[in-house]
Amino acid sequence: MSNSAQGGRRTASVLLGAVVLFGLSVVAAPAQNTAAGAAAAGLRPFLSSIPEGREADFGFATRGEFELATLGSPYELVSILPHDLATASAVRPDILVPMDTFRFPVLCKGKIRALLTVARVEGEWKAVDFGAAGLAAAVERFEENVPSPGEGARKLLLRLYQLKIDFAGFLPRDRGPEDGLFVPLPSALAAIGAGPQEIILYTFPETLKIVRDKFAGLPESLRGEVKKGGIR
Repeated sequence: MSNSAQGGRRTASVLLGAVVLFGLSVVAAPAQNTAAGAAAAGLRPFLSSIPEGREADFGFATRGEFELATLGSPYELVSILPHDLATASAVRPDILVPMDTFRFPVLCKGKIRALLTVARVEGEWKAVDFGAAGLAAAVERFEENVPSPGEGARKLLLRLYQLKIDFAGFLPRDRGPEDGLFVPLPSALAAIGAGPQEIILYTFPETLKIVRDKFAGLPESLRGEVKKGGIR
């Protein structure tokens, strides 16, 4: 990493110390448990719907690999609403807004091949989308390079809809968002001028400053609201 890219950033090696320090343990929320049931029910139908000859578009080498596919630990999709991006200088307990969506890694031979999206639609959790090979590869790289938080943390995908950038991270059990740790995925790495393969750790306050600064540069017409459920 260049000297200019190092200011305010931490590498994955620092994250290991942070993980040990926090001593994380996980307890799945009821919403996650219900979403997991919907994911389990939806995986095989989505795999079966992949057209012949398009397996590679969804991360698989052959149709035979479908039989090996399993679901990994999900990432909860969260966001920061435009009002908070425009005004929040401090970290409030409710600043990370759940978007009623989980993205489940689809594993085959120990690798993440795709993501299965489960969202709450009209009060019911449903598997609504499958694929996202590019994002799946980014999540795979995140999990390969960032030490596992083990039991106890919420795994998060922070999506900034107006900025079209994403971060992966985790929030220690029973801790507020100020203790969250986030790694920019390729869309966010490009926005901050870093290389697409870099693994950079930010605290949540550092992440909030980055995205607020980027949001401030958007035209007013692009600062619209977002709704829970589904993917935009």
